[in-house]
Amino acid sequence: MSNEFKITVFADIRESMDVKDHLRELGCEVVEKTLAPADYVVAEDYAVERKELHDFFRSVFDGRLFEQADRLAKTYGKACLIVEGDFTNAVKYVRTPQVFWGALSKVMADHNISVVFTPNEAHTAMFLYALAKKLQEEERRKIAVKHKPKTYTLRQRQLLAVQSLPRIGPERAEELLRRFGSVRRVFQASKRELLSVKGLGEKTVQAIVEVLDTKYSGLEQQ
Repeated sequence: MSNEFKITVFADIRESMDVKDHLRELGCEVVEKTLAPADYVVAEDYAVERKELHDFFRSVFDGRLFEQADRLAKTYGKACLIVEGDFTNAVKYVRTPQVFWGALSKVMADHNISVVFTPNEAHTAMFLYALAKKLQEEERRKIAVKHKPKTYTLRQRQLLAVQSLPRIGPERAEELLRRFGSVRRVFQASKRELLSVKGLGEKTVQAIVEVLDTKYSGLEQQ
């Protein structure tokens, strides 16, 4: 009987077939499951979320990124976010690059999630395999998938929505909701009204106004 240790990666059934095929070509056993949360599980307590560049930008502005990061951090001990695509070229044409970097820093600082950039699906697979190999060969045991249902209360969802704004953490989100009464009203608040909220300075308010008022046009072309 062979004692060869087989590297295994759990992959969400909705994830890219190209990534899964590349993993198999590398000699990895790919087990397809419905994962909630995470797109991949590479070790006993290590999950990976993969986002194509365009989806990453969309998820920043609609708040999904921070909700997903929160659920990932609460379910797994360690997690990683892969941002896949031509990042170097794309970020040049983002109207508000500080929002991009702010979102990444928020994910890393608030949720202790690592961020990795890959140019395409083949390199994503290579990174996943290398990470899984490193972690599984150290532990030499089968990995397990964890599931955490979407059990956010309405209040939690309101707080997460407001926390998607630049420089807004849990305490400031609570203050904004108490001051204006609803998520919609927070998003509709004028610059003058925002400045009247305790703890919000000129730079923070300007960053919020820029996100809320700047016309969205995707990646600008020269």
